[in-house]
Amino acid sequence: MTNEATTSTLSAGLRHGYGAAAFSLAIANTAVMFFLLWFLVDQARLSPAAAGTVLLVGKVWDAVSDPLIGRWSDRTRSRHGQRRPWIAAGSLPFVLLFTGLWWGLPLTGWLLAAAYAVLFMAYSTAYTAVVVPYGALTPTLTQDYDERTKLNAARMGWSMAGGMAAGILLPMIAKATSWPVGAAVLGVMMLPGLAITVRATRGKDRTEPSAPTEGSMWSVLACAPFRRTALLFVLAWTSIAALSALVPFYVNHHLQQPKLLDAVFAAIQVGALVCIPAVSWLASRLDKPRAYALCVASWAVVLVGLAAVPAGASTLALVVAALCGPSVAAAHVLPWSMLPDVVEADRQATGSDRAGAFYGAMTFLEKSATAVALWGLGMALQFGGYVDGAESQTADAVSVVLLAIGPVPAVILCGAAVFAWRRPPLTREQHRQLAMS
Repeated sequence: MTNEATTSTLSAGLRHGYGAAAFSLAIANTAVMFFLLWFLVDQARLSPAAAGTVLLVGKVWDAVSDPLIGRWSDRTRSRHGQRRPWIAAGSLPFVLLFTGLWWGLPLTGWLLAAAYAVLFMAYSTAYTAVVVPYGALTPTLTQDYDERTKLNAARMGWSMAGGMAAGILLPMIAKATSWPVGAAVLGVMMLPGLAITVRATRGKDRTEPSAPTEGSMWSVLACAPFRRTALLFVLAWTSIAALSALVPFYVNHHLQQPKLLDAVFAAIQVGALVCIPAVSWLASRLDKPRAYALCVASWAVVLVGLAAVPAGASTLALVVAALCGPSVAAAHVLPWSMLPDVVEADRQATGSDRAGAFYGAMTFLEKSATAVALWGLGMALQFGGYVDGAESQTADAVSVVLLAIGPVPAVILCGAAVFAWRRPPLTREQHRQLAMS
């Protein structure tokens, strides 16, 4: 099997060919994170608590399936590779089930909530079958410390582009036609990127299963660098999830400018996209964990500023939203660049390639934390007196939105920055020594 992992530099074609699937995955992930809670509350007419519970159930199931699929992909034996067959086989069910999430169901009450929960669980399973093997391809493509940052920068550039497409097109098409039509358009856009990645990585995937490993699928949690990397990722990603879910509520009920929704999404996504090269450069100048620490600490300040924007101050809100860019870019690029280093260190220590198990556990932890965070948001809105479908909300409900979008994640991010600086998973020097051993 030919493999470019032994070379220090990947071709631009392979970097972006691998990254193309991230465009498709980000369309789905952004639509779900930014709009599904809002859709379930304001369109499907579920109560905020019921909608939050739907997301909790689906995300918990999603999280449970991650390490299982990661372990199964580690054991896959195919002449087409370990990971690529999963991506190829899972792509169509993933797209179809994503589209189905946005169709109205002819039910009411708890039956409607239960039906959406089952549908979301099915979608989450298909998403996991693609995203975990896709991530586990990364360590196979290169073993270079900084090249992994460049590879994930390309991947996240495509991811940001997909996020912008979903953030702008879904509400725009839904308003002009309907939510099912908007979801169908996005579904059609998702298929080519997945196919491109399967094609571009042909011959680069392992064609034999990983060496047998001792212990359960959770044995990867014994790896201290992995636990640290996963913690940094989870803390940043739950902040992204909260910001994403709250932006529609923030724009509609604090800024009171519903038409500004696309612009706020674009400001965040464009700001992140243009900052990816700067984040990659910063990581090359510093160690990845320290670059992460600087970026998320600045993010905490920006989020407090976003919450402090006066009601109706739309221009100021756009400026502050754009300032989220460097931090959102870092949260996307850097943890995923750290994880292949962890996989390599584990392979040196154990003699086994457990990339699928590591990526499955990573996404399990992220999705579990995100599920709890989104459920907590739904419950907070419920207790704050949020009225589903109402054009205006009480001051208490708006205060909940502002608190959850600013001060709460700011405290979490400051803690993440301190931890990354003082307890980094793997530094460049540690990786260099590992490569020489």
